[in-house]
Amino acid sequence: MLSFRQKVLLSYLFVFLFILALLYPLVPRVIEGIQEKNLFSLTQKLTHELRSADSLASLFRQVRQKEETLFFRVNIFDAHENRLYPDSTAMEKENFHPEVTTALKQGYGYDVRYSRVFEQPMAYVAVIFHFQAETYVVRTIFPYGRISSVIYDFTLAFLLLSTAILLLFGILAWLVIHYLTRPVKQIIGVIQPFQSGTEELIPEIQITKEIASQSEFKKLAETLNALSSRIKKQIKTLTQEKNDKTTILESLGEGIIAVDHAMTVTYINHVAELFLDLKKEEILGKTFLLANQPQCYHLIHQAQEKKEPILAVLKPERKPKKFLDVIAVPRGDKGTLLIFQDKTNLRKIIELGRDFIANASHELKTPITIIRGFAETLHDHPELSREISQEITEKIVSNCQRMDTLVKNLLTLAAVDEGLPRSRLQECDLEDLVVEAKQTILDMHPTAQITITANREKPLNLMVDSDLFIQAILNLLDNAIKYSKPPAQVHVHLENQNDMIVMTIGDKGLGIPAEDLERIFERFYAVDKARSRSMGGSGLGLSIVERIVEKHQGKIDVTSQVGEGTTFTLTFPIPSDDQY
Repeated sequence: MLSFRQKVLLSYLFVFLFILALLYPLVPRVIEGIQEKNLFSLTQKLTHELRSADSLASLFRQVRQKEETLFFRVNIFDAHENRLYPDSTAMEKENFHPEVTTALKQGYGYDVRYSRVFEQPMAYVAVIFHFQAETYVVRTIFPYGRISSVIYDFTLAFLLLSTAILLLFGILAWLVIHYLTRPVKQIIGVIQPFQSGTEELIPEIQITKEIASQSEFKKLAETLNALSSRIKKQIKTLTQEKNDKTTILESLGEGIIAVDHAMTVTYINHVAELFLDLKKEEILGKTFLLANQPQCYHLIHQAQEKKEPILAVLKPERKPKKFLDVIAVPRGDKGTLLIFQDKTNLRKIIELGRDFIANASHELKTPITIIRGFAETLHDHPELSREISQEITEKIVSNCQRMDTLVKNLLTLAAVDEGLPRSRLQECDLEDLVVEAKQTILDMHPTAQITITANREKPLNLMVDSDLFIQAILNLLDNAIKYSKPPAQVHVHLENQNDMIVMTIGDKGLGIPAEDLERIFERFYAVDKARSRSMGGSGLGLSIVERIVEKHQGKIDVTSQVGEGTTFTLTFPIPSDDQY
């Protein structure tokens, strides 16, 4: 078997050769790419200089001068790929020039091929340029042999340099590894008796000069010396962990009951006791039949027979009503584990969703029925008077507006429920937003009296989605005005209290009965449904307000007295800079 040092050296050698093998084919490509860019740069520079010519003949003269000093050969083509320069018939042997075609399409072309004219491989670079409102292509030609020679020389130098680096690296690596592994050999020699079983504990490792000279190996020796004394502590730790696991099982939100193969209860946690209305002392160590849960009993038998987890839904006959998911997990000869999960809240959410759909359908069905009835009346009775037709039309428009408001509110709720992206937040002065909302609401309710006060001792700035925030304020102001006797009196106050911005919106309106206060934020809930519908309300306004406030990490509370008015209090924490 190879030693550690040999393995390391061979690994380094393999990695180096692997990287070298990957780089070797890339080097010629990189050099050729550099050469191509250089040729393109020279050709492009030539095109810039040619633009100064005042005629085509002058341009050809400049090309001839440049060709003699800089380039091996230069050609000029028109937009139809006809060679304009040089016009020597000796050059007519070559009529295949794909780089020119590419340059006319893409502005630049490059190709390497054997030239029958020069009888050797040549590199062709073509660049498009515009002269006197005409399109031309300048093509420069270079012997590819020169490029190949540069690539070969560089590749050879690369290989020689890499080989020298490999040899130097191998020698240095061997010396370093030899120096570093000497303390390791000493440590292995000391612990060898423990590994072979002749010693029950790891013998003490003497800290020699070689070991002490390297802090890492010194720490290793000290760690191994402490290992023997820690074994006893580890046994104590394992015992403690067993007790901790029992504590964890007791603190879980799921109920757990373990039964053995004879259906005897070996463990039950407190949550399972609460779920099944059991007492540990009455069931622990006794048959599971005493739990009086025939559905769970059959579930255990199914799990043991099929040897796979079985899931069922349990509805204990107790109040308040609960829904429990029960999973029976077989444990082979050790018995079966019953896990109870409370899904009551999930069921409530599903029921809320079902009620939401039903309410939305009902809210839409009513105006649709009204619109259909009036539309059929207009269709079946064209002889109706203009006054009656106008009255019917107004009712149709009113119900359309009601549906439009409902749909917009539903879309707003859906958008808010999806989340509030960080990109939509911007720092705003809340007083400015309230003023903007006031101006908007006064356009709809010109007689309303809205006053705004603010304690400006501390800033009232907050990172908010201004559109949604104004929408929430509009909804609260609109409700305050609608449910107040005209002229409605509404007061808005803002202040900064202990890094919390508090906004209160109070009115002197009809007020809300105490039994309705807990439900006013439910979707489609209205205290006075008839009044709400007559005003075009859909029962979603306060739901939207609550969701917008929550998405801004805020809280909304309401106090009300029937006949005296209602006050909504919005509280928003001011996050620190690192929370944004």
